[in-house]
Amino acid sequence: MNKIIILLLVLIGLHPISSSAQQKILFVTSNQSFYGNTKISTSNHFEEIVVPYHLFTKAGYVVDFISPKGGAIPIGYINASDSLQKKYLYDGWFMDKLEHTHKPSEINPANYSTIFYSGGGAAMYGVAEDVTIQKIAREIYNKNGVVSAICHGTAGLAFLKDENGNSLYKSRKLTGYPDKFENKEMEYYKTFPFAIDKAIQNNDGNFVHSDKGGDSFYIVDGRFVTGQDPSSASKMTNAIITILNTNAKGTNKAPVKTELDEVTAVLLDYIEGTANGQPERLRKAFHPNFNLYTVAKDTLWTRSGEQYIANIKVGEKSNRIGRIISIDIEKDAAIAKAEIVVPNSRIFTDYFLLLKYKGTWKIVHKSYSWRELSKDSR
Repeated sequence: MNKIIILLLVLIGLHPISSSAQQKILFVTSNQSFYGNTKISTSNHFEEIVVPYHLFTKAGYVVDFISPKGGAIPIGYINASDSLQKKYLYDGWFMDKLEHTHKPSEINPANYSTIFYSGGGAAMYGVAEDVTIQKIAREIYNKNGVVSAICHGTAGLAFLKDENGNSLYKSRKLTGYPDKFENKEMEYYKTFPFAIDKAIQNNDGNFVHSDKGGDSFYIVDGRFVTGQDPSSASKMTNAIITILNTNAKGTNKAPVKTELDEVTAVLLDYIEGTANGQPERLRKAFHPNFNLYTVAKDTLWTRSGEQYIANIKVGEKSNRIGRIISIDIEKDAAIAKAEIVVPNSRIFTDYFLLLKYKGTWKIVHKSYSWRELSKDSR
């Protein structure tokens, strides 16, 4: 399922969508549940996923996940006492993304500005040798994108080459979890296919690290951004965002519209068209047979799109505030959720079904509910 989650506050007529919302980040994870062929459990590092994910989405970026096999990935190293980790551990939309990661073959690298390899012991297996993931990373980098990794995620960079078979990061400084910090007497270590630092060096990279560890050590060398361990997650993510913002300012190219952009535009035609008295935008957004459904006094109430549009007077603005909460796209079908606040009155929750035909997305169905605002919140 091509699930895209956005949290987009749209204050009608005041705040346009940031251009960064049109960029996407690709997280690379692993399907490995055990160290090698042992019964010793391993997983993807939860903190190394949620901290960058939180910062990227907060900055307006959309994050997708891949794994070599696609589907569910194991997660671990969870600290449920940490407020951010707890938030995402109980976030159904987010956890669904980890349950339904994409296969590399489903990814178009042109849609992404950054590839980010998350860590955890699982990252040592199945990722580095995946030639499709290598190709994705190479194409993202060649289009002025960022290649990044954290902790054991740097293992995924071990064999990256350019089109001529040379190291993609020749002479560049990279970091990750140093081999000297591993417990080499333990059985888990004996299953490692390689040592990260030596693999990077063998591919003509310059592996560096902090002997202290846990001190947020990270390295930026060109468009390679790498962090040594979980403590570097926030700083390296902010460094990536800075690079992406700089790249965006340095180009005059019009952004390529994605399906997410197109669905978002249709929803904004509905939200803004209603709030700003623009019935023509509603006709643009609605399928001719569009209906609205809700329940009033335990009775199903249905209105046609035309009946809804008839209540919108040209140029007559309202004080409605719209917020798109989520968009979920699968080929030519999409579902979306929005919240509409009418100050001092009600909060509406809208659910939309959209379909794409003849090259255009249309809202074909809306069901909704509402609740009265409490006096304290008015």
